Amino acid sequence: MKRLFKWILGLVGTFVALILVLGIVAVIFFNSDELKNQIVKKVKAETTADLVIEQELSLGFFPWLQIETGGVTLSQPATFKSDKSLLKVDQVAASIKLMPLLSGDIEVGSVELSGAELNLLRDKAGRSNIEAMVNAKGSEEAVAEEGTTDSSQPGALSLDSLSLKDFTLNQYDYNQQLSQSFRLTSLEVNDFEPEAVTPVTAQGSLKSSEAQSEWGISGDLWVAKDFKQFKVSKLDAELEGLSQQLQSIGLSGDLELSMEDKTTKLSHVGAMNLNGQPIDLKLNAGFSTFKDIDVTLSAERLELEQFLAASAGEKAPKKSGAMDLSPVADFLKRARVKGQLDVGQLILKNATFSNVSANLRNKGTTLFLDPFKADAFQGNMETIASVDFASKPLALSIQPDFDNIQIGDLLAAFFELDKLSGLGELDLNMKTKGADVKQMLQNLNGTGNLTLSDGAFNGIDIAKLVQSGLSLQSLNKENYSGKTNFANLSSNIKANQGLIELPDFQLNSPAFDLIGKASTNANKETLAGNFQLVLKGKLKEAMEAKYPKLKDKKLPFELKGTWAEPKASIDIEAMLKAEYQDKIDDKKKELEDKAKDELNDKLGDIFNRKKDSDK
Repeated sequence: MKRLFKWILGLVGTFVALILVLGIVAVIFFNSDELKNQIVKKVKAETTADLVIEQELSLGFFPWLQIETGGVTLSQPATFKSDKSLLKVDQVAASIKLMPLLSGDIEVGSVELSGAELNLLRDKAGRSNIEAMVNAKGSEEAVAEEGTTDSSQPGALSLDSLSLKDFTLNQYDYNQQLSQSFRLTSLEVNDFEPEAVTPVTAQGSLKSSEAQSEWGISGDLWVAKDFKQFKVSKLDAELEGLSQQLQSIGLSGDLELSMEDKTTKLSHVGAMNLNGQPIDLKLNAGFSTFKDIDVTLSAERLELEQFLAASAGEKAPKKSGAMDLSPVADFLKRARVKGQLDVGQLILKNATFSNVSANLRNKGTTLFLDPFKADAFQGNMETIASVDFASKPLALSIQPDFDNIQIGDLLAAFFELDKLSGLGELDLNMKTKGADVKQMLQNLNGTGNLTLSDGAFNGIDIAKLVQSGLSLQSLNKENYSGKTNFANLSSNIKANQGLIELPDFQLNSPAFDLIGKASTNANKETLAGNFQLVLKGKLKEAMEAKYPKLKDKKLPFELKGTWAEPKASIDIEAMLKAEYQDKIDDKKKELEDKAKDELNDKLGDIFNRKKDSDK
């Protein structure tokens, strides 16, 4: 960052120096071609890059020295291989007063730059073309330059107006494919002087992948005399149309940038605005070998649903408009982030998390919330969560510990299901990927356990199912219109690519116990389960009175269907058949043996009679 600023300031300084040189030369002798040749040689010696100036150098004289030219192209430095130029400028014009130069002051009338393009590239080693140009003359000179101090006081600098039009900054990835393009449509600065406040306005666009957004910025600029400190007060910046989910992001407040010997420091106090939602922001950052970020974020209320894609049960749009988060991943690779998040109410779909707090840190491209604490679902939760921005889609890892929550509120909030209620605990150690709840469920992997008490299953009345089974009646809608109350429910949880299993499911109620295993497929939104039903109380008495042979027997219970329409059945008839199957088999064998004996007797009689007749 520091080198980029130095390079840009150096570029501006070079233009000013050229104007000074031209002013002196113009008084004595002026030859456009000769001057261009000298400039080209000087640039080649300093940067190893080739400079081309297609148009003639046009000069004006006293009292203003005016220069105008165009068709300027600067190639990549010699050690950086690419067929793309580093810089192109269609037109450039500047004017400067000659008389103040005698006292060391610089009074610039106006600077106009139009049709400029700057291409930022990186090689396989991660080095940028700007770094290659800055270090073109060798590390020893660079070190010497870093260690050199200038005790002389610079002369005064003033600028009547600066106008930039149609400036484009293109950023390419390691394969020299365009990743994003920053375009400055217009920038206006008037009446600029160091250590004086100057209003600044600019606007343009940002293109990344297939998405294009518009941006604008305004504020009051203050610059130190040595150009090593910048302040922007009353900052008002906004970026619109980033993606389908993130329509706008804004930044307001006071920003300060200072460039020291080995680092560049940035601080900001103000607010960030996400889709119209204000978040207080306090940021301190240092940019050197690593980017050290210390940030504090706080908000009274923050709704996150609008940042997610289509949720479960909703059709995803034809064009997802997903954000390209690779710049975030690239930034985090060489960043050390720490910070704090505090939100009064965090809204995610239909869930409200209150008194939210989280510590922020990163490891490479993964951002951690460790721990994340909140009040939710009439209880509280604590978790370690992480998001890997290099994964496509985003990879989420979460280890939530929910205490004394109402599970029905959780299911209703995230899955729009009202089939289960109960007070209890849910502990998970899960990983997933996705930009919405449904996609996250489909990629869910990990383990956990669930414990509930004083709850109910809505839509299934197991007591009615048992009564229907006892009378061997066919099931009807009434069997699925009630609910089943329970005292306790528990099970471990296993998830593998959206197949969620409860291998040791156990439910206890005053009327029965249900033991077995269940599963749900998040990809198909289906349910499956096979259980053993142990009746208690009046249900047990009614069954044993009608079927004495089923005394103390466990009834087979099956669950199937979908999330929206679960179905269950009890196969009492099959159990009765199994109960009497041994007796049926014994009787069948007895009859078969008897028939066989009778057949042998008859065959023996026939054989004996035949022997008697032969005699």
